[in-house]
Amino acid sequence: MRNLFFSIICLLTINICRGQTKQVSIEDQKIKKTIIGFLNWYKVNENKLENSTIITGFNTDTVKKGMIVKINMEAVEKHLTNFNRAGYVSESFLNDLKQIYQNVSDTLVKHPVIDYFGPIVGLEADPIFGFEPEEILDHFKEGKFTKIYWIYDKAIVKFDISRFGQYIFTLTKVNNKWLIDYYGLDRTNIDKMQK
Repeated sequence: MRNLFFSIICLLTINICRGQTKQVSIEDQKIKKTIIGFLNWYKVNENKLENSTIITGFNTDTVKKGMIVKINMEAVEKHLTNFNRAGYVSESFLNDLKQIYQNVSDTLVKHPVIDYFGPIVGLEADPIFGFEPEEILDHFKEGKFTKIYWIYDKAIVKFDISRFGQYIFTLTKVNNKWLIDYYGLDRTNIDKMQK
């Protein structure tokens, strides 16, 4: 009887451990799928996302004067709607992106730029991937997920594309789907990279 009880306890423990391992593996795969799906989607749609109607008032005509550069916030909302439709990013991600455009808009209202054709401070690079998005978008398939941590509905992921391209993603699980909250450079090993 004692041996039977001990055997049942052992079998239950093993079964529970296997179940947790499967759950971890399934969640890790869902997280990876979200990140890779987003990068694929962005690469395919990058040109469509570059919406020239967001920034208005560029003066390409040397005769016409008085053009004031502005951010068209209605166009920004359409731009963010396209991101939202893809189903890879969270409201937090969208709000952070909107805040970038809003800050530039507020600056242009306070300090108008007239008869100008050039980069706008704050939007001179891709607002998500920076000055060289192709370094990420053309090489992410060679990347490696080096760390994935998740607790309940929050996750943090380290994704290394190269020795110099190490990135962090944070995600939130909403309605059983992982959505990206944040993407940025992992500066943990910056000292090693500079040597």
